[in-house]
Amino acid sequence: MLTIVYVLIILVLILVLFTAIGGWIGSGRLLLVTEVWYMVTLGVIVVTEDTVTLPHKVETAYHGTYGVTWQNDYAVLGEIVASDTQTVTRRMIKTTQPLSTGLLVTWNIFVYHGDPERALGLAYDDVRIPSQLGPLPAWLVPGQRTTWVLLVHGFHASREEGLRVLPTLAQMGFPTLLLTYRNDAGAPKSPDHLYHLGDTEWQDIEAGVRYALSHGAQDVVLYGWSMGGFMVETFLRRSSNVAQTRAVVLDAPILDWHKAIDTQMHKLHFPHWFTYVVEWFASRRAGINFAALNYERPPRERITPTLLFHGTADGMVPVESSDTFAQALPGLVTYRRVNGADHTQAWNVDPQAYEDALKAFLVRVSGSDSRGNGIL
Repeated sequence: MLTIVYVLIILVLILVLFTAIGGWIGSGRLLLVTEVWYMVTLGVIVVTEDTVTLPHKVETAYHGTYGVTWQNDYAVLGEIVASDTQTVTRRMIKTTQPLSTGLLVTWNIFVYHGDPERALGLAYDDVRIPSQLGPLPAWLVPGQRTTWVLLVHGFHASREEGLRVLPTLAQMGFPTLLLTYRNDAGAPKSPDHLYHLGDTEWQDIEAGVRYALSHGAQDVVLYGWSMGGFMVETFLRRSSNVAQTRAVVLDAPILDWHKAIDTQMHKLHFPHWFTYVVEWFASRRAGINFAALNYERPPRERITPTLLFHGTADGMVPVESSDTFAQALPGLVTYRRVNGADHTQAWNVDPQAYEDALKAFLVRVSGSDSRGNGIL
């Protein structure tokens, strides 16, 4: 009998130990700045004048407009023209340098690569935004309006995430800031060198808003992808500059961190209860209160007009969060639920439809036409 008890105790201790190790590693995936995020590296198989053939992967089989990058160059790839179980051939829309057979490239959902001038031929200024932690690098694309647009990238992403929508914003005349925030490359580190999932990073959006207001902006439009969207929503709840926020654009926003983490745990075949273990370790390491990181049901005081994009095939942030959010604010939220789009890829699936929706929304909230003519 004692032997059975000892065995059970040992098994329980082993389970606790492995749970603790898993919770520590899982929380590190959320918090550690040095964590290498998922990248898809591919070898070019065949190149013709207007097509490129790549290995068949989940990513390369997506329909829509995507990119590949290598060194300082990139190519924009269009729709699939042929595929089998081994390869995918896509139309090549643009390339900064010729592709070659055997070249190693990285799949790029942001499509473009580099700064606004190199990637899109748009003049810009490198600026430094004062913040409580130090200067934050940003790209400023000038425009004639007094409403500025601030672009906030997502989790483990970069300013390049905003390049897809930059031509539309530039055409409409909006001065646009592509922001960095704490722990980004070239930006100041947080005191503990950890991500805080937007719970503190929102203050760097506030710094960007204050910079815009002190450099000629009368008000701003905030535009966030994924965690950037969560940061925007946090700003709306905590900042003293909410009155200067004319509108918000959210693309696949994280609106409930618990559900976002639970989605990833499910994909990795962990039980539901393990999500709470990861959150417990993350809260101890970074002081995060996960119960407060749920914006699915916004308060009545939230009155900012919002354009919301979310893909039905999002494998990182459940689209149901955006469904709930949009239903809670039917008069304020213009919701574009994009069939077949994975995480932050609503633009990629149908760039024209995305840009049309963006233009129509900005015209409505800014009181001017799509060429930038109007009162602002």
